Amino acid sequence: MELKEAMETATAELDVRPGFVGDVMAGARRRHTRKLLAVTAAVALLAGVTSGVVLTRSSSEPPLADDVRLTAAIGGDLADQTEFIQQSLTAWTKGTAVGDLVTEVSPDAHVFWAGNTQDGRVSLIAQSVRVPSYTKPQTLVGLVRDDTVVDQEIVYKGAREQGIYRLGSDENATYVVLSLGQKVFWSVSPVRGQDLRYSRKWHEASFHDGVAVVSAKPTEKPVFIRTDNGPPADDVNRVGERILPRQEMEQQKVMQPHTGLGWRDVMWASARQEPSRPGSSADKLVAEDLMRRGYLDYDTPYLLWEVRAWLPDGRFAVVTETNDELVGALYQPDGTFDRVLPGGPW
Repeated sequence: MELKEAMETATAELDVRPGFVGDVMAGARRRHTRKLLAVTAAVALLAGVTSGVVLTRSSSEPPLADDVRLTAAIGGDLADQTEFIQQSLTAWTKGTAVGDLVTEVSPDAHVFWAGNTQDGRVSLIAQSVRVPSYTKPQTLVGLVRDDTVVDQEIVYKGAREQGIYRLGSDENATYVVLSLGQKVFWSVSPVRGQDLRYSRKWHEASFHDGVAVVSAKPTEKPVFIRTDNGPPADDVNRVGERILPRQEMEQQKVMQPHTGLGWRDVMWASARQEPSRPGSSADKLVAEDLMRRGYLDYDTPYLLWEVRAWLPDGRFAVVTETNDELVGALYQPDGTFDRVLPGGPW
């Protein structure tokens, strides 16, 4: 009766139905073994507290992101390799640091794909995390090869996910690509035609359990595009749909321009004209017009440079680079495109 009285006292302030305590007591008697286990656990907990043992937990509830990959069945040909799965999770835990980008991690790290590639066994892992400036938890997704974290990406709710990871060397690489519910097309070795425009032959990636593994040589300038409709060969302007591994993003950001020039912006070889004239504004890259016309390929770096010069007849000329080659263009005095001038390797 003492236990029942204690429970009635403990629930006195709660809004519970009549007879609640009695039903609980009756149910407990019917499940005597489970009751004993619960009491034993409670006694052990109390013993730890009274003996001075500190039981730690997060100051807030563990962050739980709204991402199906956190609980999805494991895909891939290594899905049943429990030892490898555990090895991947251990490596992930060791390789995930709480820092400026991640302030808190949840214990819900989950392998959602594991498979063999020509560059070793890999697993894809998702985990809930908290990040600055976001009240709701986001998802940390990344790839582990054997026992090493290759790359990680914070996936912000509603934002675009790259969903592509690169293994291997600069000579031969393996790309692990996530479908994310869309098709992915990839291409290598752009071709420059007699009209100096670029074109590419596109291949559709083959997905298994939502993941595709593609081998390509970085020197062949591979490009991956996530889209529902494959691009035609002469369309090299789907930049907004392009996905890039972090390694290649960083390489583009540190791109070194033409050897010996050292330019990274718009430079003038002649005096500027009045700002209202076409080609005079330094905040609008003429190279963007060349890209729309197909004269620049996807490999055009983020940090474009241009050299411009006004000609005696009022036209202006532009020189920039793409795919390790120089390319020039002429514009009429009113800004109308004239023609492209063939360049050469630099």
